[in-house]
Amino acid sequence: MVATRRQVELLEKNKPRQERAKRTYEGILSAAAELLVEVGVERISTNLIAERAGITVPALYRYFPNKYAVLNALGASLMDVQNRAFQQWFEGHLEQADPRVVLDDLYEVLRLTYEVTRAQTGGLEIIQSLRAVAPLQSLRLSSHQLVADQFCLMVSELLQRPADELMLMQARVTVDAAYGIVEMALEDGSLPHQEVLRHGAQMIRAYWRDILENTA
Repeated sequence: MVATRRQVELLEKNKPRQERAKRTYEGILSAAAELLVEVGVERISTNLIAERAGITVPALYRYFPNKYAVLNALGASLMDVQNRAFQQWFEGHLEQADPRVVLDDLYEVLRLTYEVTRAQTGGLEIIQSLRAVAPLQSLRLSSHQLVADQFCLMVSELLQRPADELMLMQARVTVDAAYGIVEMALEDGSLPHQEVLRHGAQMIRAYWRDILENTA
């Protein structure tokens, strides 16, 4: 583990409002994403980020108190993109009456999540830092919980029964398994990512078919 679990300031100091400040802010995040790919999370520093962004370290500190806050903002941005991909898939199935039709389309949500993560500079490295750096892990967990709550809502509507603790647990297991499958497809270049996603979708589908049979 890269960092111990301790109190680290992760909040941004200032949210930019003027166009020049917004460009500086985005430049900091872009520089951090590039450096994550080039040097890794262990070697990245505010000095390197500021140098790559073409600003001074004090200028960086106007927006972020430390490198973890920069990585946290970078992770939050990627999590938002991933969550929007799920929301797009989710909204496309809200009117479905048959849960098995939704299950048959699980590959699509895995593919969407894979594609938006891969399109982000340093997408894989951002995910790895959220998993490895203790101060950043709560962001990953809260994002997964948000998606699990949405998935639980979909299941509740499809099955026409109130969500309970068991359903919430099943949704959370599903979401974490889905992200794990996407991360495997991104990390292991020796495997065809489409096949990883298809096998992952099949595994989740089997899990929910068993649940549906037991609740019918």
